[in-house]
Amino acid sequence: MTIRSNPNLGSQVERDAFIDQAASADTTRLHCFIPTDLHHQLKVMALEGRTNMTALVVEALENYVAERR
Repeated sequence: MTIRSNPNLGSQVERDAFIDQAASADTTRLHCFIPTDLHHQLKVMALEGRTNMTALVVEALENYVAERR
């Protein structure tokens, strides 16, 4: 699945479609390898309209590690 780093999300329909795409196959597959709360953080970030998946994963991992210390 390809996720554009800066999509034009002009309408709510386009935004919803993008969020559905971002939260579907890749995060489901990723969920097999990461804890549920970290998976949830990634979905929340995507729902906030943040679209750079690399940055989302890095930030979510940093938050997860910080919470565990």
